[in-house]
Amino acid sequence: MTAQENVEIMDVPAGRRQELDWILEESFEGWYLWHSKKTLRDVELVRAAMSSGRPLGLVMLKSLEGTVGYVYYIAVARASRNKGVGKLLLENALQLFKASNLKEVFASVEKENEPSEALFASEGFTKTSFGEVSKRHGSLHAANMYRAMTVVPGEILLRKPVL
Repeated sequence: MTAQENVEIMDVPAGRRQELDWILEESFEGWYLWHSKKTLRDVELVRAAMSSGRPLGLVMLKSLEGTVGYVYYIAVARASRNKGVGKLLLENALQLFKASNLKEVFASVEKENEPSEALFASEGFTKTSFGEVSKRHGSLHAANMYRAMTVVPGEILLRKPVL
């Protein structure tokens, strides 16, 4: 099965999000697992890729100050990996951000997470830094965005203009 066959991406209401914990448990460990579960409960928008009523993966999204979006997490069930599910989720997220008139989107990945970095690069994300974000938005705004994004040491910050 490829991701395009019988896959629907839909919003997951807050009351149903806990049903997706198992995907996070297959995808993350340690601090990332704890934070992803907390974010799943609290984040503004969760979208899931579904096939035959079963979740294949999820993406967590948030609008930051002004016209900026953030992709918190993309997680794909182990059995659905390498089938394009993560790409579908990211493409859908970018479409949503564009429809919301956001001008840029950020994401962060662990330095060693080459598959995630490659996924974001395939959609036009490039590496950026706090200094570059400060030049674009000002130091205070950049600091507030970093706090909202929870960028931690050992992560690469990625940016994409929404066209």
